[in-house]
Amino acid sequence: MIGSISVSVKNKKNNYTFTLNRNITILCGDSGRGKTTLFDMIYEFNRFGKNSGASVVCNVPVIALTGDNWKEKLSNISSSVVVIDEDSQFINSHDFAKMVLKTDNYYLLITRNYLSQLPYSVEEIYEIKGNKNKKFVRVYSHIDRMYDSPSKKTLPFVPEVIIVEDSKSGYQLFSKIANELGIECISSDGKANIYNTIEKRNNKSALVVADGAAFGAEIGYVVKKQTYAPSRIAIYLPESFEWILLKSGIVCDPEEEKIENPEVDSSRFSSWERYFLDYIVEKTKDKKYLKYNKSTLADYYLTDASITKIKGVMNQINLE
Repeated sequence: MIGSISVSVKNKKNNYTFTLNRNITILCGDSGRGKTTLFDMIYEFNRFGKNSGASVVCNVPVIALTGDNWKEKLSNISSSVVVIDEDSQFINSHDFAKMVLKTDNYYLLITRNYLSQLPYSVEEIYEIKGNKNKKFVRVYSHIDRMYDSPSKKTLPFVPEVIIVEDSKSGYQLFSKIANELGIECISSDGKANIYNTIEKRNNKSALVVADGAAFGAEIGYVVKKQTYAPSRIAIYLPESFEWILLKSGIVCDPEEEKIENPEVDSSRFSSWERYFLDYIVEKTKDKKYLKYNKSTLADYYLTDASITKIKGVMNQINLE
């Protein structure tokens, strides 16, 4: 499926309205807020239709998936919104992750678990707010991709060390920026290692840079670490490193190319991170000086002019 999907689920006591923007959405939050009630209403509507006392309105089927024979059921579902409650333990399995990434469905996962096997966005983690009229509210908000940012008094943030998830092209660029600033750049060599890398920063003011489009499972731990030192840790989560390059205008006009709100085909891309990688590779393939390689950056991206444009995207961070 492509683009945003709006869903309305109602009965006499509850009215849920929400929009799913990507293939994986997480619904978390405290008990008693109505998460399981939402699942039950959809499940009963699937079984009994209008006789359930509920209504489900969406331009694609909305299906509550339970644990019994889930593999067989899921293999027969396509172009649908699939809703799964936290009691279904299979959502923690690698088998489930493999199936999710091969389908064109959108998934609403009701869970508070750590789902490291799924690449979901920090933008698509929600909790429920409201009494009868319930809405999804983002758990992690951002100012220019700075998540749970330091107070305005400490912005723009001045790093003493840069920690990057990437060990290839992103690390190359941020290493050059760090070298010019006379500070250290450290690769965590993967998103799962960022928390431990922050631990080893020797109390330096750390700028953390990771791919927000697939960082959803890790953000809770990193934000928790930040709360103990709000002026010493800044979390910068662009969609991906490739998104930064595209947003900077080095490759194309970001306004014309819809870099902020692209229409991503969930059957082709497991996350927006993958989409932007494919996009920049395709966009630059016939331009030798711009040709993008995930492993090694072309010299053009490391010129002073290009780096100045990239810094302009990161306008809440002082990299001068």
